[in-house]
Amino acid sequence: MSPTSMARSHHLERSMGLTGAIATVVAGTLGAGLFVTLGTASSTTGPSIIVVVVATGLLAMAIATNYSWIASVFPGAGGAYTYISRTFDNRLPGFIVTWSKWLGYMAADAVLALGFGSYLKVFYPAVDPAMAGFVLLSVLFVINLIGTKSYSVVQNAIFLLLIVSVLVLVLPGIGHIRVANYQPFFTGGLAGMASATVPMFYAYIGIAVAAQMGAEVKRPHRNLPLAMVGGTGFLIVLYTLTAVVLYGVVDDYRVLANSERPLATASQAFLGEYGTAIVAFGGLLATASSVHAVMAAGIKMPYAWAWDEVFPQCFSVVSRRFHTPHWSLLTLYVVSSALIFWSAGLDQALSIATFSYLIAYLTVSLTVGYVYLRRGDIRSRAAFQPGGWFWLPILVGVLGSLAILFQAANWGALFSGNFAELSTLAIYLPWLAIGLLVFSVYWALGRRRGDDVAAILATVPGVLDEPSIDKRRAR
Repeated sequence: MSPTSMARSHHLERSMGLTGAIATVVAGTLGAGLFVTLGTASSTTGPSIIVVVVATGLLAMAIATNYSWIASVFPGAGGAYTYISRTFDNRLPGFIVTWSKWLGYMAADAVLALGFGSYLKVFYPAVDPAMAGFVLLSVLFVINLIGTKSYSVVQNAIFLLLIVSVLVLVLPGIGHIRVANYQPFFTGGLAGMASATVPMFYAYIGIAVAAQMGAEVKRPHRNLPLAMVGGTGFLIVLYTLTAVVLYGVVDDYRVLANSERPLATASQAFLGEYGTAIVAFGGLLATASSVHAVMAAGIKMPYAWAWDEVFPQCFSVVSRRFHTPHWSLLTLYVVSSALIFWSAGLDQALSIATFSYLIAYLTVSLTVGYVYLRRGDIRSRAAFQPGGWFWLPILVGVLGSLAILFQAANWGALFSGNFAELSTLAIYLPWLAIGLLVFSVYWALGRRRGDDVAAILATVPGVLDEPSIDKRRAR
């Protein structure tokens, strides 16, 4: 199939507005970040987790700035895959960067669905979390199948209810803060704070999820940057305010560090059982919205690979009625549902997800730096033209991602010979090898067919109504 006919038959529909894009970033990130990580991450650093929240938030903002800038150049599906492949005119680097994220998305959907079931037990103690999570996945599968417009309506409603439920806890909590509860502030020194950066950064891991849906966002040159930068700024403020309240109302931070529901634990200090119900309701909304956003975004990478002829074509087939890549969606739904009932290895899959996100954030930041320095033809098409200050988020994104990536992978164990601690790399590297094999097979098939790779890379995955890259370069 030629790139032109592919675009006409497999393109996506721009039906998501600014509110839906912001809700995707914020509500799609809050699930694990606010309701779990904010407590568990403090185990090595105590109340100084507040400082870690701000520090990792600044890194997240730098990455969001980098993503938002290059997303305005390539407003299509696939996120990092599209940015890297179109910048370097080569499909392989982008595929390597995003292959493991696909596994991570499916694992994340399963874990978040189980989290929904756990919060539901607060109201219905007899409920099976796995079955409840499966029902949630099934309902959201139907909503996503119907199309992006229905996704946006549901996500916007969940987003508003979620923010209200969090503020009901946080705002009254400000009046119950006791400064003495912040002492001792640094319980683990610099080493403890460094250890907390990996789990705390996971709280911001979904900041670029809207980039996956660039082909479905209206006025993408305006709305994608606003959604990613604005949504990340909102998260930083909300996380910081919540952390200040949590550790200010609880006498011993270790209670929060050991709690599976830290917000509910803190709320009992001044709201009693009523507070627990409020936070449990917020937890239901947060995990549901995260499952929803991850499901909607996770189907776009295989869609983009298939669009570029390096993955089975069925993954780029779009429903004529609903304009959604239904085979890609069905695959994610089936695998995530299976993982719910076969939970062994989910933690390792999530570790790979975090690891692969960091690789994507690092390489996209490097790509942005390369474009800004060497590719004036691409740079001129960005929605905004920043000055010299833009090197700051580029450098912060590269160095910050590299630092957390090194700690998350525990590369030191590789050099010390302690291979037992290389659990993330032990799964990541074989999975990457499988991906390279898949890519090689479809690359060889395409070469045999005589695919025009240059023409393929001149399109933007999922986009029909915008000029090709080659035509823009000729202007």
